[in-house]
Amino acid sequence: MFSGLSMTFFTYHLQKISDRLDSFFRFALFITLSAMIVLITAQIIFRVFFTALSWSEELSRYLLVWSSFIGTTVAFKKGAHIAVTFLVDLLPARMQKIVQTLSCILMAIFFGVTIWYSIFLFNVQIFQVSPAMGIKMRYIYMIIPISFSVLCVHLLNQFVHIWLPAAKKEA
Repeated sequence: MFSGLSMTFFTYHLQKISDRLDSFFRFALFITLSAMIVLITAQIIFRVFFTALSWSEELSRYLLVWSSFIGTTVAFKKGAHIAVTFLVDLLPARMQKIVQTLSCILMAIFFGVTIWYSIFLFNVQIFQVSPAMGIKMRYIYMIIPISFSVLCVHLLNQFVHIWLPAAKKEA
């Protein structure tokens, strides 16, 4: 179906795309967490010494949501999510690949369903705005389909590494 050269080209570029997305999302995670720390610190200072900032709590909440979804992509790329693998580790190599493939298929289904419904949610939120800041809520919910789309790229890269061990050596 694919020649070895085109498959190598595909896996190389898929790895590069996955790595670049990961780098961008790591930076975005740093920015959102830093902004949240600065904002919460400012809120404490203003609450104690001046008048409380009416919008800071809401923005902090939205930054927390965004950093959670961004952090999910970073953790998934690193393989840092909790996994119980002791039974899979006892299986022969071929069965491990089959179980890992089944796991990838189930995750792909979950990611796809989540993207589908988050786009639906995104479209439903056309007129809703946040109470304190007046931000359209669709911009807050936008992180869900974005992060799950990035998860799909990382998952495809992971799937390729399961079945093409040479792709691991090149990366």
